[in-house]
Amino acid sequence: MKLEERLDLLKQKVQNDDFLCARGLGNEIPFWIFDYPPEKELLVRETIDKITLNLGKISVNVLVIDLFEMCLELLNNKLSNDTIFEFENKNGSDELLKKLKIMLKPEIVKKAIQVKMESSGDVQLMFLTGVGKAWPLVRSHSILNNLQPVLGNVPLVTFYPGKYDNYELSLFGKFTDGNYYRAFPLINDKIFEIQE
Repeated sequence: MKLEERLDLLKQKVQNDDFLCARGLGNEIPFWIFDYPPEKELLVRETIDKITLNLGKISVNVLVIDLFEMCLELLNNKLSNDTIFEFENKNGSDELLKKLKIMLKPEIVKKAIQVKMESSGDVQLMFLTGVGKAWPLVRSHSILNNLQPVLGNVPLVTFYPGKYDNYELSLFGKFTDGNYYRAFPLINDKIFEIQE
């Protein structure tokens, strides 16, 4: 199935009341992953903007969090750009990456997401974007593992530039991001191929 077809199905799915109310999942958490070819990033971003606008028109409060932008905000609150550049010049890029990863532990990112949720009113749906841009500073499976207490029953759609096979995340189809078993593929190609 072409990405454009999957994006059309995505638009329909996220407007569905059962989806927004997390019905039909039993006791499972309403976490979804929409995986896509990384080279289609711009098309996916445009579609996310359109979906968010359309959902706003029907009074669905969608919180869009760009993981990379959030990481930059967290870092800028603690360090100046000059300090970061100085550290990198003195210690090298690998040491800088280690330092930044410590500053962006999953617990810290989780708290920042919680603050955004609390300041956004009655959030009915969350889109998590910027996963590819944030790697390797943060790993998406670590963030997802920490978000259930924050979101409760609010559906979360993670837009993932790579592959998800119900068990493993593969960023850009090249890097294993880790095992993650608690999310559902949002639009599963295989299911739709069988139904056609």
